[in-house]
Amino acid sequence: MAIFSSNSVIAARLDRRYEDLQPMGQSFGYQQMLANDVRQQRPVVIKSISLEEGTFASDIDCFEREIRLLKSLQHPMIPRCLESFRMDTAEGQAWVLVQSHHGGRTLAQQAMAGRQYSEAEIRLIAKQLLQGLVYLHRQGLVHRDIRPSNITVTERAAGVNQTVSQVAWLNLGTAQYIKAQQPGALVGTYGYMPMEQVRDQATFASDLYSLGATLIYLITGSHLGDLTCNQPQMKFTCRAGKITADFQQWLNWLIEPQVRDRPLSAKQALRALNRLPLAMLKQRIWQPTKAPLLPVPITNSGYSRYQPFFTEIQSQHRFNAFRLIIRPSGLQSKPCHQALPPLLVGGALLASALYLISLIYFSPTLMSSAKGLATVAAATLGATGCAYGFRFLKNGLRQLDVALLRRICIEIKDDVLLISQKYWLRSPSYLVNAKRESIYNISALPDGSAMRILTNHNRTKTPCDSYKLTIDDGAITQRDIRWLTSLLNDWYSSPTL
Repeated sequence: MAIFSSNSVIAARLDRRYEDLQPMGQSFGYQQMLANDVRQQRPVVIKSISLEEGTFASDIDCFEREIRLLKSLQHPMIPRCLESFRMDTAEGQAWVLVQSHHGGRTLAQQAMAGRQYSEAEIRLIAKQLLQGLVYLHRQGLVHRDIRPSNITVTERAAGVNQTVSQVAWLNLGTAQYIKAQQPGALVGTYGYMPMEQVRDQATFASDLYSLGATLIYLITGSHLGDLTCNQPQMKFTCRAGKITADFQQWLNWLIEPQVRDRPLSAKQALRALNRLPLAMLKQRIWQPTKAPLLPVPITNSGYSRYQPFFTEIQSQHRFNAFRLIIRPSGLQSKPCHQALPPLLVGGALLASALYLISLIYFSPTLMSSAKGLATVAAATLGATGCAYGFRFLKNGLRQLDVALLRRICIEIKDDVLLISQKYWLRSPSYLVNAKRESIYNISALPDGSAMRILTNHNRTKTPCDSYKLTIDDGAITQRDIRWLTSLLNDWYSSPTL
């Protein structure tokens, strides 16, 4: 799937209304860019998706749904649809959405820059997000992707030497009517998704869990999965003086593992933000939490990312790099099963050919008789069988080598993405060696069977403009593919990492 560049957008807009286009990463197969509206002198977000034959129908459906939602919803936290249109590009046609942008940076960018929030500021952010969720849930919509990198924050004056944070959602492409969710369509970001959403059963309470995980990130600078070490029964707590006990208990209420233990609605959570229910106050008195203290200061964690409990991918942290190693798929994998037929056929051909050759007896008298011709024919057939037998064996051994000995390494080093494959006792070969600015799309196929990386310039031995990592390339699953796609997109859209 090709995504048209910002230069083609500017060329197509004859009035040159938008300028200073800057990539902001992409989601669900479309590209988004931050730009400036020359006429209105305001920041906008331009999203675009190619309508060529190779574009997935699910990507287009998601894009169309976001346009319809932005036109139908009216709330201060929700971007407004300024215009949407189709245009001709070098690759064919494209659909463009221009939406309002509140300015400022995302919560993730501020946290990575060392911004620390007080409890009063976090409560204000929580209040605004809950007000937005109350509105969305009233419309029957579930957001499904609340996370720091999807929330923008701007500072506005509130008095002498005082500022107030105003938050808004950056994307609404993941929002869906709760009754219209389709099974198997896993949507969200690992580290901010509750268990029921991982099982494709997102509810209104799932948004509350994601909200709690986002607020905990603002307090600690770490993902909820990093703090709890993937043990969902642990409670969040921190040193006295950072946040009050009431607010801690309220946060733990949002991130309860079971849906029934969370607030019944965003409205109930909003009411409890300022005054906890009496039942919760009694619970804190009679059953105080015994969870270990968690680190509070915000630290630049670099590429330290939340790693899901279900993955077998190995992670390694180095001074200026983050590495993920995908081990071989093993004996039970599809490549290993595909290696059996050529190995069996090649072995049978080679054995038959060697048997025929062993029966041949050459002599001067034999070669002058009719049996000599049959001997020559048998020798030719045996040599041909040997050649094809070795060819089948070679293909089978190559597939067996991939299944048992090949490891794939994904390494993020500064602004460079490296993906290499390494076989036992052999030097690695690079599949992707591209800078951040050379990458223009990282997306997962709708069924989660593969991750696509499209580049403008890939500095490998055999340059190519695309790479696909499939579930047959190693010990990875559809969930791993979606997690890797989310992780790489976060790196791509966060230059401060």
